[in-house]
Amino acid sequence: MVSGKYSALSGAVAREQNLDNISANLANVGTIGYKRSNVSFESLLRGAQQIKQAHGINYSRIRQNYTDFSTGPINKTEAPLDLAINGNGFFKLQGPNGILYTRKGDFTLNADGQLLTTTGMQVLDDANSPISIPKTNTNRISISSQGMISVLDSNGTQTEVGRLGVVTVDDPLKLKKEVDTTFSLQAGGQEVPIDRPEVVQGGIEISNVNMVTEMADMINNQRTFETYNKMLKSYAAIAEKQDDLGTLA
Repeated sequence: MVSGKYSALSGAVAREQNLDNISANLANVGTIGYKRSNVSFESLLRGAQQIKQAHGINYSRIRQNYTDFSTGPINKTEAPLDLAINGNGFFKLQGPNGILYTRKGDFTLNADGQLLTTTGMQVLDDANSPISIPKTNTNRISISSQGMISVLDSNGTQTEVGRLGVVTVDDPLKLKKEVDTTFSLQAGGQEVPIDRPEVVQGGIEISNVNMVTEMADMINNQRTFETYNKMLKSYAAIAEKQDDLGTLA
């Protein structure tokens, strides 16, 4: 009976953690470049160990919390510094503690012509250097699908000034979520250059969270969580009866 109680408790804890994960996804349904989090469950006991030692009772927990990197919808804005990547890839940023990766491409220029995120991080080129664009009307900035940045002068002459650093990684599981929809690459992961990325100028990628799916998952997990709680209350009631029986002379 004790094993059954702890089995129900482990299930309730895992479902509560997943509800927190779903809540975070729903809170970011409108966040540019956000990638939904997902979880997978696992049983702690398997095969003969579960059947013989635990008498069929099992324990569950969250095995892994991972990120869904599928491409979200791209909304056209026509703003020249709004950029999106169609397909695989990340923009590279200079974070406070090293290089970061993001799909959030609503960039801006500061007074010195540096290309920045809305939180002030520098956007890097294909040589890991900050991108600087000569002072010009933003409508005269052109960014090709391969990430090449060009400006037009008053005479209509086009000059290339840099190329966006657009890369992917060999193992997405090595990407750790950081602040402002950025990711850091953990030990063992390797950056992989993309020779021909598909950069979209004048568009931003919105969150890949599907609200209908998340709401359905929330309802399902809430019901499962409530079931586990009912089981725990039942075990508590049985334990009280056992205590009463134990006091009989």
